[in-house]
Amino acid sequence: MKIRILVFAVAAAFAAPCLFAQLREGTVEIEPFAGYLWGGQFDRGTTSIFDQKVDVEDHFTYGGRIGYNLTSLVEFEAMFQRTETNFETHTSSSGPIFGPPGQTVRLGQLDIDYYMGYTTFNFGHGRAVPYVSFGLGAARLDPNVATAPGASTDTRFTSSVAGGLKVFFNPHFGMRFDGRYFGTVLNDHGCNCSHSTWLSNWSTTGGILFAF
Repeated sequence: MKIRILVFAVAAAFAAPCLFAQLREGTVEIEPFAGYLWGGQFDRGTTSIFDQKVDVEDHFTYGGRIGYNLTSLVEFEAMFQRTETNFETHTSSSGPIFGPPGQTVRLGQLDIDYYMGYTTFNFGHGRAVPYVSFGLGAARLDPNVATAPGASTDTRFTSSVAGGLKVFFNPHFGMRFDGRYFGTVLNDHGCNCSHSTWLSNWSTTGGILFAF
């Protein structure tokens, strides 16, 4: 009897990893998430609202992703991410424009909505699944600035790259930790100066992952 129990225990120990293994082909993953976005900056000449460089305030961000695993390696994902942030500038002692030197001044609100599609490559079938993603889509930039009441919402092409880790507690439930770069093409409003015509920012997020 003791030998039979021991055999069953050993068999269960070896079977557990197999039962847990994620055979993800043909499954759908849904993930609400939240985190933080490092906002980047608009260089001089890339916006018609301001005639100087302005920063985007680092801020809380949130959204959701849905993905379909075509194979155990390749996944197609759609993502929406929203950040309700602000334009800001940092005054200096060499000639303050918006206030006393040494201060951070908010110049108005800016909502950034990302609508993105990604190809994601998942590596592994166990509890911890690292991944990388490459995506294209659009950024919807919605300013609200008192000094520019006529400023309109603009939609711009965006490319993105990401990496992170999925941690499964069971085959249908887990968490996802993600780092993501966004590069958004901006206008050049005729400034005869050297500047970047991209808005570059990063986000780090975490979320609950449902797979079925």
